[in-house]
Amino acid sequence: MTNSKYTAKSETERVFSVFETFKKDSEKTKALSGEDPKTESQPVLTMSCIGQLGRFVTQLFQYAFLRICAEKSGGRVECSPWIGQTLFGHNDTLISKRLPPAIELKDMGDSLFEVIPQFIPYLEKLADAKSLRIGADSLNSGLVNVDIWGFFQIHTRYFKPHQQDFRSLFKPVNDLNSSLDNGLNILRSQGKTIIGLHIRQGDYIKEPRLGFTLVFPTQWYCECLERIWDNLEDQVLFLCSNDLDSILGDFKKFSPVTSRDLDIKLPENMKDEDLDFYIDFFILSNCDIVVTSNSTFSFVACMLNEKAKMFLRPCWDFSLKFVEFDPWDSEPILYIGGDQPKFFKSLPDIVYITYMTQGIWQLLKSIFLYLTKSGIKGLALQVYLGYQVKGFVGIFQSLLYILGRFLNYELPFKRY
Repeated sequence: MTNSKYTAKSETERVFSVFETFKKDSEKTKALSGEDPKTESQPVLTMSCIGQLGRFVTQLFQYAFLRICAEKSGGRVECSPWIGQTLFGHNDTLISKRLPPAIELKDMGDSLFEVIPQFIPYLEKLADAKSLRIGADSLNSGLVNVDIWGFFQIHTRYFKPHQQDFRSLFKPVNDLNSSLDNGLNILRSQGKTIIGLHIRQGDYIKEPRLGFTLVFPTQWYCECLERIWDNLEDQVLFLCSNDLDSILGDFKKFSPVTSRDLDIKLPENMKDEDLDFYIDFFILSNCDIVVTSNSTFSFVACMLNEKAKMFLRPCWDFSLKFVEFDPWDSEPILYIGGDQPKFFKSLPDIVYITYMTQGIWQLLKSIFLYLTKSGIKGLALQVYLGYQVKGFVGIFQSLLYILGRFLNYELPFKRY
Protein backbone atom coordinates (compact mmCIF):
# COMPACT_ATOMS: atom_id res chain seq x y z
CA MET A 1 0.00 0.00 0.00
CA THR A 2 1.08 3.60 -0.39
CA ASN A 3 1.57 6.14 2.35
CA SER A 4 0.86 3.60 5.09
CA LYS A 5 3.18 4.88 7.78
CA TYR A 6 1.21 5.65 10.92
CA THR A 7 1.42 9.23 12.11
CA ALA A 8 2.14 10.22 15.70
CA LYS A 9 0.24 13.48 15.22
CA SER A 10 -2.67 13.68 17.64
CA GLU A 11 -6.22 13.07 16.49
CA THR A 12 -7.19 16.55 17.61
CA GLU A 13 -4.37 18.05 15.56
CA ARG A 14 -5.11 15.97 12.45
CA VAL A 15 -8.60 17.48 12.13
CA PHE A 16 -6.94 20.81 11.35
CA SER A 17 -4.36 19.64 8.80
CA VAL A 18 -5.99 17.39 6.22
CA PHE A 19 -8.08 19.63 4.00
CA GLU A 20 -5.53 20.24 1.28
CA THR A 21 -5.11 16.46 1.06
CA PHE A 22 -8.88 16.07 0.63
CA LYS A 23 -8.76 18.61 -2.19
CA LYS A 24 -5.90 16.87 -4.00
CA ASP A 25 -7.50 13.46 -3.58
CA SER A 26 -10.77 14.80 -4.92
CA GLU A 27 -9.09 16.18 -8.05
CA LYS A 28 -7.20 12.92 -8.57
CA THR A 29 -10.37 10.83 -8.14
CA LYS A 30 -12.32 13.00 -10.58
CA ALA A 31 -9.60 12.46 -13.14
CA LEU A 32 -9.96 8.70 -12.72
CA SER A 33 -13.76 8.59 -12.65
CA GLY A 34 -15.35 6.49 -15.35
CA GLU A 35 -12.11 4.85 -16.50
CA ASP A 36 -13.59 1.37 -15.98
CA PRO A 37 -17.03 1.18 -17.63
CA LYS A 38 -17.55 -2.34 -16.27
CA THR A 39 -18.06 -0.98 -12.77
CA GLU A 40 -20.46 1.80 -13.69
CA SER A 41 -23.59 -0.29 -13.03
CA GLN A 42 -22.30 -1.90 -9.80
CA PRO A 43 -23.49 -0.40 -6.50
CA VAL A 44 -20.56 0.96 -4.54
CA LEU A 45 -19.90 2.49 -1.14
CA THR A 46 -16.80 4.59 -0.63
CA MET A 47 -14.96 6.21 2.26
CA SER A 48 -12.42 8.79 1.22
CA CYS A 49 -11.96 10.17 4.76
CA ILE A 50 -10.46 6.99 6.23
CA GLY A 51 -6.76 7.31 6.89
CA GLN A 52 -7.06 11.10 7.02
CA LEU A 53 -9.87 12.11 9.36
CA GLY A 54 -8.84 10.60 12.69
CA ARG A 55 -6.12 8.30 13.96
CA PHE A 56 -5.93 4.53 14.30
CA VAL A 57 -8.97 3.67 16.41
CA THR A 58 -11.19 6.20 14.65
CA GLN A 59 -10.29 4.34 11.47
CA LEU A 60 -11.52 1.09 13.03
CA PHE A 61 -14.92 2.63 13.75
CA GLN A 62 -15.02 4.13 10.26
CA TYR A 63 -14.06 0.91 8.50
CA ALA A 64 -16.50 -1.21 10.52
CA PHE A 65 -19.32 1.23 9.69
CA LEU A 66 -18.33 1.14 6.01
CA ARG A 67 -18.16 -2.66 5.78
CA ILE A 68 -21.37 -3.32 7.71
CA CYS A 69 -23.35 -0.80 5.65
CA ALA A 70 -21.93 -2.21 2.41
CA GLU A 71 -22.83 -5.76 3.42
CA LYS A 72 -26.40 -4.68 4.19
CA SER A 73 -26.83 -3.01 0.80
CA GLY A 74 -24.75 -5.41 -1.28
CA GLY A 75 -22.42 -2.63 -2.38
CA ARG A 76 -18.77 -2.93 -3.35
CA VAL A 77 -16.34 -1.27 -0.90
CA GLU A 78 -13.78 1.29 -2.07
CA CYS A 79 -11.64 3.34 0.28
CA SER A 80 -8.48 5.37 0.64
CA PRO A 81 -5.22 3.78 1.88
CA TRP A 82 -5.17 3.26 5.65
CA ILE A 83 -3.16 1.42 8.30
CA GLY A 84 -5.60 -1.51 8.39
CA GLN A 85 -4.28 -2.68 5.05
CA THR A 86 -0.95 -3.41 6.74
CA LEU A 87 -2.25 -4.67 10.08
CA PHE A 88 -5.34 -6.63 9.06
CA GLY A 89 -4.76 -7.41 5.40
CA HIS A 90 -7.72 -5.42 4.05
CA ASN A 91 -7.01 -4.78 0.38
CA ASP A 92 -10.12 -3.02 -0.82
CA THR A 93 -10.19 -1.26 -4.17
CA LEU A 94 -9.00 2.34 -4.22
CA ILE A 95 -11.71 4.93 -4.79
CA SER A 96 -12.50 5.12 -8.49
CA LYS A 97 -15.33 7.63 -8.53
CA ARG A 98 -16.27 10.70 -6.52
CA LEU A 99 -19.73 10.13 -5.00
CA PRO A 100 -22.11 12.43 -3.10
CA PRO A 101 -21.03 12.80 0.54
CA ALA A 102 -23.07 11.04 3.22
CA ILE A 103 -22.18 12.90 6.41
CA GLU A 104 -22.56 11.67 9.97
CA LEU A 105 -25.34 13.12 12.11
CA LYS A 106 -25.08 12.22 15.80
CA ASP A 107 -28.08 11.17 17.90
CA MET A 108 -27.02 13.43 20.77
CA GLY A 109 -24.78 16.47 20.82
CA ASP A 110 -22.86 18.21 18.08
CA SER A 111 -20.36 16.57 15.77
CA LEU A 112 -17.45 18.22 13.98
CA PHE A 113 -19.85 19.00 11.14
CA GLU A 114 -22.10 21.10 13.38
CA VAL A 115 -19.23 22.85 15.15
CA ILE A 116 -17.55 23.64 11.81
CA PRO A 117 -20.57 24.01 9.48
CA GLN A 118 -18.35 25.22 6.61
CA PHE A 119 -17.14 21.63 6.35
CA ILE A 120 -20.36 20.40 4.69
CA PRO A 121 -20.53 22.85 1.74
CA TYR A 122 -16.78 22.35 1.33
CA LEU A 123 -17.27 18.59 0.84
CA GLU A 124 -20.21 19.23 -1.47
CA LYS A 125 -18.04 21.50 -3.58
CA LEU A 126 -15.28 18.87 -3.80
CA ALA A 127 -17.78 16.22 -4.85
CA ASP A 128 -19.86 18.59 -7.01
CA ALA A 129 -22.95 17.05 -5.40
CA LYS A 130 -25.35 17.72 -2.57
CA SER A 131 -24.82 15.83 0.67
CA LEU A 132 -27.13 13.81 2.88
CA ARG A 133 -26.92 13.18 6.62
CA ILE A 134 -26.73 9.66 8.02
CA GLY A 135 -26.91 8.15 11.49
CA ALA A 136 -26.42 4.87 13.31
CA ASP A 137 -29.59 3.43 11.75
CA SER A 138 -27.64 3.04 8.49
CA LEU A 139 -26.03 -0.04 10.05
CA ASN A 140 -29.40 -1.76 9.72
CA SER A 141 -30.64 -0.20 6.48
CA GLY A 142 -27.36 -0.03 4.54
CA LEU A 143 -26.08 2.64 2.17
CA VAL A 144 -25.10 2.64 -1.47
CA ASN A 145 -23.53 4.98 -4.05
CA VAL A 146 -22.38 7.56 -1.50
CA ASP A 147 -19.05 8.57 0.04
CA ILE A 148 -19.26 8.17 3.83
CA TRP A 149 -17.89 10.95 6.05
CA GLY A 150 -17.64 10.91 9.83
CA PHE A 151 -16.04 9.41 12.93
CA PHE A 152 -18.84 6.94 13.81
CA GLN A 153 -17.81 6.62 17.44
CA ILE A 154 -21.43 5.79 18.20
CA HIS A 155 -22.97 4.07 21.21
CA THR A 156 -21.87 0.46 20.88
CA ARG A 157 -25.39 -0.93 21.25
CA TYR A 158 -25.66 -0.17 17.52
CA PHE A 159 -22.61 -2.27 16.74
CA LYS A 160 -23.54 -5.10 19.14
CA PRO A 161 -25.72 -7.05 16.64
CA HIS A 162 -22.59 -7.10 14.44
CA GLN A 163 -20.18 -7.97 17.26
CA GLN A 164 -18.72 -11.06 15.60
CA ASP A 165 -18.22 -9.27 12.27
CA PHE A 166 -16.69 -6.24 14.01
CA ARG A 167 -14.12 -8.40 15.80
CA SER A 168 -13.33 -10.45 12.72
CA LEU A 169 -12.39 -7.30 10.78
CA PHE A 170 -9.55 -6.44 13.13
CA LYS A 171 -7.51 -9.58 13.59
CA PRO A 172 -3.81 -9.02 12.80
CA VAL A 173 -2.33 -10.75 9.76
CA ASN A 174 -0.71 -14.10 10.53
CA ASP A 175 2.96 -13.12 10.66
CA LEU A 176 2.20 -10.10 12.85
CA ASN A 177 -0.10 -12.14 15.08
CA SER A 178 2.68 -14.70 15.62
CA SER A 179 5.11 -12.00 16.78
CA LEU A 180 2.53 -10.45 19.09
CA ASP A 181 1.55 -13.82 20.59
CA ASN A 182 5.19 -14.42 21.49
CA GLY A 183 5.24 -11.16 23.41
CA LEU A 184 1.92 -11.96 25.07
CA ASN A 185 3.30 -15.32 26.21
CA ILE A 186 6.28 -13.55 27.81
CA LEU A 187 3.86 -11.28 29.68
CA ARG A 188 1.66 -14.16 30.83
CA SER A 189 4.70 -16.06 32.10
CA GLN A 190 5.14 -13.32 34.71
CA GLY A 191 1.78 -13.77 36.43
CA LYS A 192 -1.74 -15.12 36.26
CA THR A 193 -3.87 -11.94 36.21
CA ILE A 194 -2.81 -9.34 33.68
CA ILE A 195 -4.11 -5.83 34.40
CA GLY A 196 -3.85 -3.53 31.40
CA LEU A 197 -3.70 0.18 32.18
CA HIS A 198 -3.81 2.88 29.50
CA ILE A 199 -3.15 6.55 30.26
CA ARG A 200 -3.60 9.18 27.56
CA GLN A 201 -2.01 12.57 28.12
CA GLY A 202 -0.14 14.53 25.44
CA ASP A 203 -2.71 15.96 23.02
CA TYR A 204 -5.47 15.72 25.65
CA ILE A 205 -3.56 18.14 27.87
CA LYS A 206 -3.00 20.51 24.96
CA GLU A 207 -6.70 20.61 23.99
CA PRO A 208 -8.41 21.51 27.29
CA ARG A 209 -11.49 23.06 25.65
CA LEU A 210 -12.68 19.88 23.91
CA GLY A 211 -15.54 18.21 25.73
CA PHE A 212 -13.93 14.78 25.94
CA THR A 213 -10.37 15.61 27.04
CA LEU A 214 -10.29 14.24 30.58
CA VAL A 215 -6.81 13.65 32.02
CA PHE A 216 -6.67 12.00 35.44
CA PRO A 217 -3.55 12.29 37.61
CA THR A 218 -1.52 9.10 37.93
CA GLN A 219 -2.24 9.11 41.68
CA TRP A 220 -5.93 8.43 40.94
CA TYR A 221 -4.97 5.48 38.75
CA CYS A 222 -2.75 4.13 41.52
CA GLU A 223 -5.64 4.42 44.00
CA CYS A 224 -7.86 2.54 41.55
CA LEU A 225 -5.29 -0.25 41.28
CA GLU A 226 -4.90 -0.43 45.05
CA ARG A 227 -8.64 -1.01 45.48
CA ILE A 228 -8.62 -4.13 43.29
CA TRP A 229 -5.01 -5.34 43.59
CA ASP A 230 -5.23 -7.55 46.69
CA ASN A 231 -8.36 -9.29 45.42
CA LEU A 232 -6.51 -10.62 42.38
CA GLU A 233 -4.32 -13.68 42.03
CA ASP A 234 -0.66 -13.33 40.99
CA GLN A 235 -1.08 -9.85 39.50
CA VAL A 236 0.97 -8.24 36.72
CA LEU A 237 0.50 -4.64 35.59
CA PHE A 238 0.89 -3.88 31.90
CA LEU A 239 1.25 -0.12 31.45
CA CYS A 240 0.91 1.84 28.22
CA SER A 241 0.66 5.54 27.43
CA ASN A 242 1.38 8.10 24.73
CA ASP A 243 3.66 9.73 27.32
CA LEU A 244 5.10 6.62 28.97
CA ASP A 245 8.45 7.96 30.17
CA SER A 246 6.84 10.75 32.21
CA ILE A 247 4.51 8.43 34.15
CA LEU A 248 6.42 5.15 34.48
CA GLY A 249 8.05 6.06 37.78
CA ASP A 250 4.67 6.83 39.38
CA PHE A 251 3.74 3.14 39.18
CA LYS A 252 6.99 1.77 40.58
CA LYS A 253 5.25 0.04 43.50
CA PHE A 254 3.33 -2.14 41.00
CA SER A 255 6.48 -3.19 39.04
CA PRO A 256 4.85 -2.41 35.69
CA VAL A 257 5.68 -4.22 32.47
CA THR A 258 5.66 -2.26 29.20
CA SER A 259 5.82 -3.30 25.56
CA ARG A 260 9.56 -2.58 25.68
CA ASP A 261 9.99 -5.55 28.02
CA LEU A 262 8.29 -8.09 25.75
CA ASP A 263 10.97 -8.47 23.05
CA ILE A 264 8.43 -8.33 20.22
CA LYS A 265 10.10 -8.50 16.83
CA LEU A 266 7.90 -7.21 14.05
CA PRO A 267 7.77 -9.00 10.67
CA GLU A 268 10.43 -7.87 8.21
CA ASN A 269 7.94 -6.06 5.97
CA MET A 270 6.69 -3.97 8.93
CA LYS A 271 9.95 -2.89 10.52
CA ASP A 272 9.87 0.50 8.83
CA GLU A 273 6.36 1.15 10.14
CA ASP A 274 5.73 2.95 13.44
CA LEU A 275 3.70 0.16 15.06
CA ASP A 276 4.57 0.49 18.76
CA PHE A 277 1.05 1.82 19.32
CA TYR A 278 -0.43 -1.39 17.93
CA ILE A 279 1.61 -3.59 20.28
CA ASP A 280 0.00 -1.75 23.21
CA PHE A 281 -3.43 -2.03 21.60
CA PHE A 282 -3.07 -5.78 21.01
CA ILE A 283 -1.91 -6.48 24.56
CA LEU A 284 -4.78 -4.45 26.03
CA SER A 285 -7.19 -6.52 23.95
CA ASN A 286 -5.85 -9.65 25.67
CA CYS A 287 -5.66 -8.55 29.32
CA ASP A 288 -7.75 -10.02 32.16
CA ILE A 289 -8.70 -6.60 33.53
CA VAL A 290 -8.48 -3.29 31.65
CA VAL A 291 -8.40 0.21 33.14
CA THR A 292 -8.80 2.76 30.36
CA SER A 293 -8.44 6.47 29.76
CA ASN A 294 -11.37 8.44 28.36
CA SER A 295 -10.00 7.45 24.97
CA THR A 296 -11.30 5.34 22.12
CA PHE A 297 -7.85 3.69 21.88
CA SER A 298 -8.29 1.61 25.01
CA PHE A 299 -12.08 1.46 24.62
CA VAL A 300 -11.92 -0.38 21.28
CA ALA A 301 -9.21 -2.66 22.68
CA CYS A 302 -11.87 -3.60 25.25
CA MET A 303 -14.42 -4.21 22.47
CA LEU A 304 -12.01 -6.71 20.92
CA ASN A 305 -11.11 -8.29 24.27
CA GLU A 306 -12.82 -11.66 24.74
CA LYS A 307 -11.00 -12.60 27.97
CA ALA A 308 -11.38 -9.75 30.44
CA LYS A 309 -13.48 -10.07 33.60
CA MET A 310 -13.65 -6.34 34.33
CA PHE A 311 -13.43 -3.04 32.46
CA LEU A 312 -12.96 0.26 34.32
CA ARG A 313 -12.93 3.79 32.92
CA PRO A 314 -12.62 7.36 34.27
CA CYS A 315 -15.77 9.42 34.55
CA TRP A 316 -16.67 13.09 35.03
CA ASP A 317 -17.94 12.48 38.58
CA PHE A 318 -14.78 13.02 40.64
CA SER A 319 -16.41 11.53 43.75
CA LEU A 320 -16.45 8.20 41.87
CA LYS A 321 -13.44 8.75 39.57
CA PHE A 322 -13.70 5.28 37.94
CA VAL A 323 -16.73 3.23 36.91
CA GLU A 324 -17.17 -0.26 35.52
CA PHE A 325 -18.55 -0.46 31.97
CA ASP A 326 -19.64 -2.85 29.25
CA PRO A 327 -17.68 -2.06 26.05
CA TRP A 328 -20.57 -3.37 23.96
CA ASP A 329 -23.22 -1.19 25.62
CA SER A 330 -21.53 2.18 26.22
CA GLU A 331 -20.53 5.45 24.65
CA PRO A 332 -16.97 4.97 23.35
CA ILE A 333 -15.97 8.32 24.78
CA LEU A 334 -17.60 10.30 27.56
CA TYR A 335 -18.31 13.97 26.89
CA ILE A 336 -18.82 16.45 29.68
CA GLY A 337 -22.52 17.11 30.12
CA GLY A 338 -23.70 13.50 30.28
CA ASP A 339 -27.09 13.20 28.56
CA GLN A 340 -26.50 16.66 27.04
CA PRO A 341 -22.94 16.25 25.79
CA LYS A 342 -20.96 19.39 25.02
CA PHE A 343 -18.40 19.49 22.21
CA PHE A 344 -16.58 22.31 24.01
CA LYS A 345 -16.12 22.92 27.73
CA SER A 346 -17.06 26.31 29.13
CA LEU A 347 -14.31 28.41 30.70
CA PRO A 348 -15.54 27.56 34.24
CA ASP A 349 -15.48 23.86 33.24
CA ILE A 350 -11.88 24.19 32.03
CA VAL A 351 -10.76 26.00 35.17
CA TYR A 352 -12.40 23.52 37.57
CA ILE A 353 -11.49 20.31 35.73
CA THR A 354 -7.91 21.28 34.94
CA TYR A 355 -7.25 22.48 38.49
CA MET A 356 -8.76 19.35 40.06
CA THR A 357 -6.92 16.91 37.81
CA GLN A 358 -3.66 18.65 36.92
CA GLY A 359 -3.04 21.46 39.40
CA ILE A 360 -2.49 25.18 39.26
CA TRP A 361 0.57 25.21 36.98
CA GLN A 362 -1.17 23.19 34.26
CA LEU A 363 -4.25 25.37 34.69
CA LEU A 364 -2.21 28.49 33.94
CA LYS A 365 -0.69 26.85 30.85
CA SER A 366 -4.14 25.79 29.68
CA ILE A 367 -5.61 29.28 30.04
CA PHE A 368 -2.74 31.32 28.64
CA LEU A 369 -1.16 28.93 26.13
CA TYR A 370 -3.22 25.97 25.02
CA LEU A 371 -6.58 27.74 24.78
CA THR A 372 -5.05 30.49 22.70
CA LYS A 373 -3.37 28.09 20.30
CA SER A 374 -6.48 25.94 20.00
CA GLY A 375 -8.68 28.96 19.38
CA ILE A 376 -6.37 30.27 16.66
CA LYS A 377 -6.35 26.87 14.92
CA GLY A 378 -10.14 26.67 15.01
CA LEU A 379 -10.51 30.23 13.70
CA ALA A 380 -8.01 29.65 10.91
CA LEU A 381 -9.72 26.43 9.86
CA GLN A 382 -13.17 27.97 9.61
CA VAL A 383 -11.89 31.01 7.73
CA TYR A 384 -9.98 28.73 5.33
CA LEU A 385 -13.04 26.57 4.64
CA GLY A 386 -15.27 29.62 4.25
CA TYR A 387 -12.88 31.00 1.64
CA GLN A 388 -12.73 27.67 -0.20
CA VAL A 389 -16.52 27.54 -0.37
CA LYS A 390 -17.49 31.13 -1.20
CA GLY A 391 -14.34 33.24 -1.42
CA PHE A 392 -14.21 36.49 0.59
CA VAL A 393 -17.96 36.31 1.21
CA GLY A 394 -17.33 32.94 2.88
CA ILE A 395 -14.64 34.50 5.10
CA PHE A 396 -17.09 37.22 6.20
CA GLN A 397 -19.82 34.64 6.92
CA SER A 398 -17.37 32.48 8.89
CA LEU A 399 -16.32 35.43 11.03
CA LEU A 400 -19.97 36.30 11.70
CA TYR A 401 -20.66 32.68 12.66
CA ILE A 402 -17.68 32.57 15.02
CA LEU A 403 -18.73 35.87 16.60
CA GLY A 404 -22.25 34.53 17.06
CA ARG A 405 -21.02 31.42 18.87
CA PHE A 406 -18.76 33.55 21.04
CA LEU A 407 -21.77 35.68 22.02
CA ASN A 408 -23.86 32.52 22.49
CA TYR A 409 -26.11 33.45 19.56
CA GLU A 410 -26.41 31.07 16.65
CA LEU A 411 -25.74 32.80 13.33
CA PRO A 412 -26.05 30.06 10.70
CA PHE A 413 -23.33 29.64 8.12
CA LYS A 414 -25.26 30.32 4.92
CA ARG A 415 -24.77 27.82 2.14
CA TYR A 416 -25.36 28.20 -1.60
